[in-house]
Amino acid sequence: MEKLDLEKRTLAHQGEFRHVFARNCSVRRITSAAAGDFLARYHLIGRLKGRYHYGLFLDRPGRSGLEAGTMVAVSVFSAARTWQKGERTVRSFEWLRAASLPDIRVAGGMGKMLDAFIADAHPDDIMSYADAAWSHGDVYLKLGFRPEGSKTFPDGSSSLKFRLTL
Repeated sequence: MEKLDLEKRTLAHQGEFRHVFARNCSVRRITSAAAGDFLARYHLIGRLKGRYHYGLFLDRPGRSGLEAGTMVAVSVFSAARTWQKGERTVRSFEWLRAASLPDIRVAGGMGKMLDAFIADAHPDDIMSYADAAWSHGDVYLKLGFRPEGSKTFPDGSSSLKFRLTL
C-alpha cells in the first residue's frame, strides 16, 4: 500500500490542488475496511476504528482528471456517548477522521458528509479536533462548530477542539 504523499499534501496546504465540487459527488456508507485502507494511505495519523464510515464518490468528474466512481474523501464518526442533562439524554459523537485524496480539494465535501451522518445518526452534539500544524479549523467554523480550546502534547504538537450542538 502506498504511503501518504506528504509532498502532495504540503502543496495542497499551500493552495496547489485540483478542485472537485461536492455537488458533483454522492455520499454513501462504506465498510470499516474501506475507510481504514483510505485513511492508512491518505491521512497523516492513519486508520482507526469508528462506528460510522462514509465515502464521498465522484459522480461527474468535470476537469478533475479523475474517473467517475472514484472515492475522493472519507469521514469516520464514533458511536454515541450518552449522558443526562436534566431531564434529557444527550447523544454526543466524535468526528474522528476526515481525509481526501492528497492533491484534491473537495469544496463542500466535509459538509456533505456531515449532513449524511446527521441524517443517519440524529446526534445532539458532535465534537472534533483539528491538528494545529495543518489547520486553524476554519472548515469547522464554516460548518457551524464553535471552538472549545486547544491541547498541547508532550511532543510539542497541538490540537484544536470544536463542537457542534444541534
